[in-house]
Amino acid sequence: MRPANATISVSALVLFCAGLWAGCDSGFSGDPFENQPPNTSLSVRDTSLVDNLEGADRFTSTVYITWSGDDPDGFVQSYEIRFYDELEKLGPEDGWSATTSTDSLVLLPIPRGEREANIAFEVRAIDDLGAKDPTPARTVFPIENGPPSIRFSPFDLPPDTTFSVISAAWTASDPEGAANIRAIQIGLNDSLNLVDLPFNTEFITLTGQIDINDASQVEVDARVYLGRGYTPSDIFIPGLKLNAVNTLYIRAVDATDTTSTLERISWYTKKQTSEVLYVDDFRTTDSPTLAAYHLNLLREYLPAGAPIDLWTITTPFVTGSAGLVPRSDQLPPNANPTVRQMLAQFKYIYWMSTNTTVSQTGDNLPFVAGVMDIFFGNGGKLMVHSPIALPPSPDDNLGNAAILLLPLTDLITFPEGLRSSLRLFQNAPVDPLVVTLPGTGEPMPALVASATLLSTLPYVVGGSDVLPIYSAAYRAISSAGSLVDWDGPTTIASISTDQRVGLFALPMINSFSGQEVLIGADGDTAAPRRAIHLMLESLGFPK
Repeated sequence: MRPANATISVSALVLFCAGLWAGCDSGFSGDPFENQPPNTSLSVRDTSLVDNLEGADRFTSTVYITWSGDDPDGFVQSYEIRFYDELEKLGPEDGWSATTSTDSLVLLPIPRGEREANIAFEVRAIDDLGAKDPTPARTVFPIENGPPSIRFSPFDLPPDTTFSVISAAWTASDPEGAANIRAIQIGLNDSLNLVDLPFNTEFITLTGQIDINDASQVEVDARVYLGRGYTPSDIFIPGLKLNAVNTLYIRAVDATDTTSTLERISWYTKKQTSEVLYVDDFRTTDSPTLAAYHLNLLREYLPAGAPIDLWTITTPFVTGSAGLVPRSDQLPPNANPTVRQMLAQFKYIYWMSTNTTVSQTGDNLPFVAGVMDIFFGNGGKLMVHSPIALPPSPDDNLGNAAILLLPLTDLITFPEGLRSSLRLFQNAPVDPLVVTLPGTGEPMPALVASATLLSTLPYVVGGSDVLPIYSAAYRAISSAGSLVDWDGPTTIASISTDQRVGLFALPMINSFSGQEVLIGADGDTAAPRRAIHLMLESLGFPK
């Protein structure tokens, strides 16, 4: 039998638990706390810096700002910022931008045309329940207009010598944004009297107003063409000096007439004197010997006293046995529009080259050939004197504009069992394949090699668009080193049937000694020059 006091204790425990259960069931009384908004602070504690900087330099319009926030009953999940002219009236919810950052490099706006402004910057924290700080952190930055900047593009600088077509490009910027640039100003040889260009101009071509028949011209106006599309403008820049060094000045001007520093480039401008252009593209140090010979050959053909303009694109030279060199540094970085428009000023071009078919990235003619459309559209005629050689890899010539331009169908290939070179030995015949060329009345002279030639190859001619003129009796070399007959193509001179382009692929003289390496089959030393003259006549060069 249990003791009585044990029974009483159990009963009391039951009554206590029942009371506790009843209390839980009745719930707590009172109201829950409301969500408290977050607080926001700026690293700049002053609500306005205007008075603090009175008499001192103002900030530029780009300011680095940091801020922070805390929340008494949760956490800060994001912020909103806004900035505006202190005098502007904004509603409490106007102009805010969301961010999760606690710092930013902010471009504060200066009203267009104003040199100074006081810009209010405000930031407010937002907590995890979406509550926003009702009293945003705020300060006022006194700022002033920063000057624009401008620099020439290093990828569009003109070479050190040009004719009267010159292109240049630049990049302009402004701390207040590109829209704050009012104009680009340029001048030729005059840094004080500059001419306005549209604010968004980044590329121009200057074309001198040349009269090739006026020998007294020493300075002319240059018309401005805008953009790489060569869009004509009504803007003319005075002061382009001919046969002299020129300096182009540029600067950017913003809406407050604050200017950038003045930038400049200089180059030498040659005056065009004729419609005939001789291109010296023979890229070895003995180039002057060949240039003298071919210029004399050309003068013999042209009317007495006819001027010839010279374009020298020989550097950098080929050295040693290295046949692949960069494109000439006397060419502009981009052929269009500069070279396209320069060549369009001429009607007849005689092009003497070391290589035209070896490398479309290193040879000069492939670079130029793709922009000769206006030249030919104006009735231009081109005579090319260049050896034909094979590239290190056939893929190197895919899309080579020079091969598409020249009067040939393809380069030769060597069959298995032969080395990739041919020999044209002394006394080997160079026979005409036509009696007379179109537009001429004199028969083409038969020629022979007066020295052994090693550095040029024949080429493939086929179809109705090319007229072969000469073939040469080459010998081949077997893999074992013995001489064998060459059964492949033998053409070394041709002309397009539309009489626009001529090609002669054998040298006329030894470039070192100046001795002739071709003569007439009858011993006439003038026969090779007469052959070239007849090709020029068929092309329509003036005589």
